[in-house]
Amino acid sequence: MTLWAPQAGAQTAPIERVTVYPGLAEVERVARVAPGSRELVLDCLSAQFDMGSLRLEPDAALRTGAVTALNRPREQAPECQATPLDARVRALEDKLAALDAEHEGHALALGYLRALAPADAASAPRVPAPAGNLAAQLAAMQKAGQTALNEQHRIEREREALRRELSPLKAERDRLLQQGGEVRQLRIAVAASAEATLRLRYQVAGPTWAPAYRAQLDTTAGQLEIERLAQVLQRSGEDWRGVALTLSTGSPRGATAGPQPRPWTLALREPLPPRNGPQGASLKAAPMAMDAAPAAPPPDGLDFAVQMQEGEFATAFNLPGKVDIGSGAERVALSLGRQRFTATLLVQAVPAQDASAWLLAELPRPAGIWPDGPLQLLRDGQAVGSATLRLGQRATLSLPFGRDDKLRVQELQPPAQQASSGFIGARSERRVARRYELENRHATPIELRVLESSPVSTDERVQVDKRFEPAPASQAWQDEAGIVAWQRRLSPGERWALQADYLISWPKDQPLAERR
Repeated sequence: MTLWAPQAGAQTAPIERVTVYPGLAEVERVARVAPGSRELVLDCLSAQFDMGSLRLEPDAALRTGAVTALNRPREQAPECQATPLDARVRALEDKLAALDAEHEGHALALGYLRALAPADAASAPRVPAPAGNLAAQLAAMQKAGQTALNEQHRIEREREALRRELSPLKAERDRLLQQGGEVRQLRIAVAASAEATLRLRYQVAGPTWAPAYRAQLDTTAGQLEIERLAQVLQRSGEDWRGVALTLSTGSPRGATAGPQPRPWTLALREPLPPRNGPQGASLKAAPMAMDAAPAAPPPDGLDFAVQMQEGEFATAFNLPGKVDIGSGAERVALSLGRQRFTATLLVQAVPAQDASAWLLAELPRPAGIWPDGPLQLLRDGQAVGSATLRLGQRATLSLPFGRDDKLRVQELQPPAQQASSGFIGARSERRVARRYELENRHATPIELRVLESSPVSTDERVQVDKRFEPAPASQAWQDEAGIVAWQRRLSPGERWALQADYLISWPKDQPLAERR
């Protein structure tokens, strides 16, 4: 006696829209309900979606009741035997079979041509010799043989490509069949007074997308174009065919509320009873009474660095038209659009660390949410490398576009010859002097920024006296204490000399700790 019987009139509501979040997707299906229906049966659904997230949105002419879900092995559901990959596997197998037939056809033609001129005349079957112009017929036979052999070579290459494409699909299909291979059937109690539509929304874990960017800089016009890209991967067990796709930077599985303040109470600690043993043991044990904050658990699922920061809203990208994304290991690359900006070009150098200069493009922080992601960089149509787009909380976006070899950077004296130390009374002193010279070898003016790390005292007993020539634009560039920034426009062929002098003093009976 079977406990399961296929339901007459069962249907599979097609997928119309999918919204993909990092590590999660919301799927929207649409089912048609006939007038007078009392039950809607949806069969061959994926068993991976979360039933707790299922939402029903009926038309005005439709009322819904209880929903019953039942999972069963795929082999017990003949009407659901096909996996989402079967159609693609069959299409590739058909192409491979057609190539095999074409290859055999050329093999038959070559066999006939070989029979006309056998290697062993005594054992070969007798084939009538061609009549007429023998030379022309031999040339035609030679051409036909060459064509057949070239076609066989082409077919073999195409067969190799198809086998490489077919092999991972078969492996993924076998994996789906071996992972329980369950399908889900939904029975929904309905009351339809007229023909109606029922929308079903549910969430399934696993699908995800990763952001990427491509920045192209036009140095002549000062224009920067940033293209948003995305890679989508889904293993939901359902192929998405002809669906409207939305990519969101939100995280439905993330925290929905921030931390709450905890009470702060003060009281005198009762004296500890005396212990046997050295006094130092009890003093060392006392700090252990303080409660340590528990470490936050690692995020669940795949991390593609697109999780929202607390307090920010999500950005959704609605892709135009319909897309196809199969369930499997393949990644689908999509373009989310391009934006053009007017950028400020400048050359930046840090002479104390490297005698080189680098081109930067800077612009005010663009509107919207820009999750962290890999960035491809092109300058005047030429690739210059890659970086990571990471805006953080800064108000300015600065993108690097490679080395500028036409700006000469020189440190006039080695740092080892600039430093001197000594004792003045009860204090030790160290003097450090740095000299730089920069030359613009471009045929056009450039905006130049020079950065320098100056010493910063974190102890009131350590004193630092700083002198700069010329005066810098900032001594805390980007709110970094001690980062000195000079900036000016440098004409073609112009040289610029910079000087930084530091006097550091500290108590001579204590060593100076430096961290660079």
